[in-house]
Amino acid sequence: MAGHQDFDGEIRRIGGALNVLREALAPVAAALARVASEAALPEEEGLAAVGDHLKSEAPDRHALEASIARLTAGLSAAIEEGKREFDAREVPTRFEKLIGLVSGAAMRRRQRARWRNRVPADHLAELLRRADVLVGLVRAECTSLLAERREGENDLVAFIDHRPEILEKLRGGAGAAMSGVEAVRQTERFVELFQAFVDRLNANIGTCNVLLHKLMADTEDLLILYRVVSEAAPRHGSETMEPDAFPHLASAVGRMARGMLTVHGLERRLMRVSQAFAERFPKEAAEAAATEPRLSNAGWRPPAFAGFRPVRS
Repeated sequence: MAGHQDFDGEIRRIGGALNVLREALAPVAAALARVASEAALPEEEGLAAVGDHLKSEAPDRHALEASIARLTAGLSAAIEEGKREFDAREVPTRFEKLIGLVSGAAMRRRQRARWRNRVPADHLAELLRRADVLVGLVRAECTSLLAERREGENDLVAFIDHRPEILEKLRGGAGAAMSGVEAVRQTERFVELFQAFVDRLNANIGTCNVLLHKLMADTEDLLILYRVVSEAAPRHGSETMEPDAFPHLASAVGRMARGMLTVHGLERRLMRVSQAFAERFPKEAAEAAATEPRLSNAGWRPPAFAGFRPVRS
């Protein structure tokens, strides 16, 4: 998984680029809102400019979504690696097997010491920090898009309500009057542009939801792993975690602290959100799967198996 600087640098880049996209789309939203409030269509050039803005925004938006998906997939792969390491903790190394030929107790002490040092809780806390940052980034973008969509839908309804008035203006007046057919065509084109704008927002919101569902399910998986690791191999006494340290994950962290976070139904939900993620981001999901290390064939076991069980000699 990428280092601190790489991850945080990528988050800053994505956050800055999302702000640029919001600023670039603001004139489009303002133009559509102005038409709805003034009940008057812009000139042909104005309609063309709205369409061009929508087309130019799409590639940059998709590239940023792919970047967030790569970070999300990388986080998920790191969690899977931590789970496999936990499952493999009881498998003795070659050196430990040699020690076991002399003393089974010494071999088990060596295994316990290795496990305590191999997957420290602070590494899992770093993964939680990254999950918190990603959830905050995606949630903020989703909130912004929802507000934009709400305003866009209201403006579209207002425009449709004023459509007879607009058609009358287009057909009447001095020399610039249009035929009835031309006026209808012009208003229909504007409605199509308006609808394309709202549809684009809906698609972007849908992508945010896919990312959020994936991140939150993986985070619950990570929190359960953190608790199990802390119980199986405490390094600094009792491992505790304050919800305030992870503001965007406070609810899930609080449930873990109260013992309300369980694996019941989680595996099924992980499969469902991972499938949705892979359908939306097939390339990023495939890349993460191809780079996952295969440390163990064992599956993830629930917290009831939290205690260390020595290998029988």
